[in-house]
Amino acid sequence: MEKIWIIQDSPQTEIDALSVALGVSSVVAGMLWRRDLRSLDAAREFFNPSVSRLLDPFIMLDMEKAVAEVSRCLDAHHPILVYGDYDVDGTTAASLLHLFLQSVGGKSEYYIPDRITEGYGVSQKGIDYAEKIGAKLIITCDCGITAVEQTEYANGKGINVIITDHHIPDKMLPQAVAILNPKQKECKYPNKNLCGAGVAFKFTQAISQSRGLSAEQALQNMDLAAIGTAADIVQVTGENRVIVSEGLKLIGQGKRPGIKALKKVAGITRDEITVSDILFGLGPRINAVGRLGEAMRAVHLMTANTEARARELSAVLNSENETRKTVEAKIYDAAVRLANSKYDPREKRSLVLYQDGWHHGVIGIVASKLKERYHVPTVIIAVNDGVGKASARSISGFDLHAAFSKCADLLVSFGGHTMAAGMTIDPQNLEAFEQRFQEVAMQQITEEMMRPRLKIEAIIEFSEINSQLMETLRRLAPYGPGNMRPLFASQNLDVIGYPRPKIVGKNHLKFKVRQGRTVLDAIGFGMAEALELLYANKPIEMTYVLAENEWQGRKTIQLELKDIRLMN
Repeated sequence: MEKIWIIQDSPQTEIDALSVALGVSSVVAGMLWRRDLRSLDAAREFFNPSVSRLLDPFIMLDMEKAVAEVSRCLDAHHPILVYGDYDVDGTTAASLLHLFLQSVGGKSEYYIPDRITEGYGVSQKGIDYAEKIGAKLIITCDCGITAVEQTEYANGKGINVIITDHHIPDKMLPQAVAILNPKQKECKYPNKNLCGAGVAFKFTQAISQSRGLSAEQALQNMDLAAIGTAADIVQVTGENRVIVSEGLKLIGQGKRPGIKALKKVAGITRDEITVSDILFGLGPRINAVGRLGEAMRAVHLMTANTEARARELSAVLNSENETRKTVEAKIYDAAVRLANSKYDPREKRSLVLYQDGWHHGVIGIVASKLKERYHVPTVIIAVNDGVGKASARSISGFDLHAAFSKCADLLVSFGGHTMAAGMTIDPQNLEAFEQRFQEVAMQQITEEMMRPRLKIEAIIEFSEINSQLMETLRRLAPYGPGNMRPLFASQNLDVIGYPRPKIVGKNHLKFKVRQGRTVLDAIGFGMAEALELLYANKPIEMTYVLAENEWQGRKTIQLELKDIRLMN
C-alpha cells in the first residue's frame, strides 16, 4: 500500500535563528523547534527529566479520600486486596501498589482475574476472595471504572472499594469510597494520559506524603510504572516522560530480581534500557502469561524477592511467550485468509472477523497486525462456549469507543479507548454488529484516511548526519506517543554496486546506499518486497530512522528503513 509522506512544515527563518542561539545545526534546531523547545531553558528541562517535576498527586479528584481510607486500614492492620488487570499495565500497577503497601507495613495481598474464566474487570470471584482473606478494602488497578454492580456486591459484604483506573468512565460511576481516574470530568489533574500503573504510582506518592515518609518509598517502584506506561502506549510527554526516564534507569540498574531475570531471558544485556526493550522484550513476556493462562504469575515474578525464584518464574514467562507466538501465528494466518475473502476497500472501510475456537487471549495482537496490514479499523472476535469476545484496533481519526457506543444495543459490554477497545457479544448478534460497525466506518472514514501516513521530521543530506545529531537523538529519548522517534527522508540516493542486496532474517532487506561521498548501511525490516525497486538502476528516495549498530565493539550508523520510492 502506497504511503503518504508528510513533510512537517516549519519556518526556516525561526529555525535558523534558533540554530544560532543554541549553537546547534539546522537539523537539530528543527527537531527542537517542532517539539516547542525554543529556548535554552525549555531544551534543558526536556533533556533533563527530573522527579522534581512530578505533579502534586493531591490535585487528583478523590485523592484525599483514598489516602484517608488506606491510612485507616494501615493503622487498624486490616488486610487490603490489590486487584489488578491481566495485561502489562494492570500487573505492573498491582505489583507496585502491593509492594508499596507491604513496605509501609500494610497487610496486602493481590489478585488478578483469569482472562478466560472471569474476563476483564472486577469479578465476583475476586470479591469473594477478598472476603475469604478478611480484607476490609479492595483497591483496583487499571480497571473498575465500570464496576457498578461489583462494587455494590463488595459493599454488601462490608468491603470498601477504591478504584484506580484510567479508562473512559461511563455516565454511572461505582459507589466506591474514592475513584482515582484523571479522565473523570470533574478531575483537574493536568496529566490526563496516565496509564493504570501511573495512577497507582501517584497514589503511592500521596500516601507517602500524607504519612511523612521518604519520597524514595514511592520512587523506588518507578521501574514498574515505566514498564506499564511504555507498554500501554500512552503519551510519553510531561510527567509520563519523567516516569519512563527514571524507571528505565532503575531497570538498567537491575536491582529488582524479577525484572533482572526477565531481561536475561529476553536477551537484553545492555544496562541502558530503551522503550523498545519494553515493547518487544519485557512487555510481551509479561503479557503472555495473562493471554494464555494465569496472569498472577507475572505479579509473582515482579514481586519476587530472591534471584532463584525470579529465574524460575522468568523461564515460565519466556516459555509462555513462545507458545503465544505459535497460537497467534495460526490465528493470524486464518484471519488473513478470511479478510482476503470478504474485504474490498471499494465497499468496506473496516474489518470485522470472527470464528469459533480462536483463543481470545491473543486476538488483540492479531487485530493490531491486521490493522497495520489493511490500514482500517479492525475488530477480531473469538467465539468460545457461546460467547464472543473481541479486541479492536483503530486508525487515526476513527474513535473505536464512540463507534462501539453506537452498537451498544447489540453488545453485552464494551470498553476501552479511542484507538484500542474490547467488547463481549452474543454470537447471534455478530452479523448485525458487523453491518452496523461497517455503516459507522463508511460514514466516517475517507479514502485518504485508509492510506498510511509517514510523518517526516525533515529531508536531510547524508552529510548532515554527524555526532551532534546522533547525540541529540539519544537525548530526545525516551520515545513514544507525543515524542515519536524522528523520521527522516533523503533523496537522490544510489544503491551501491551491482544490486545484489542481501535478504537477512525473515523477509528483511539489507544493502548499502550512497549520497555524494557518504555511504551508509540500510536495513528494512519486513521490506523484502521492495527489492525490485533497488534493481531499477534509478535514483531512490527513502524514509528512515537513524540507529547505531554495534558489532564486535564497533558502532556504525545504520538507516532503519520505513519506505522506499523511485525518484520521479
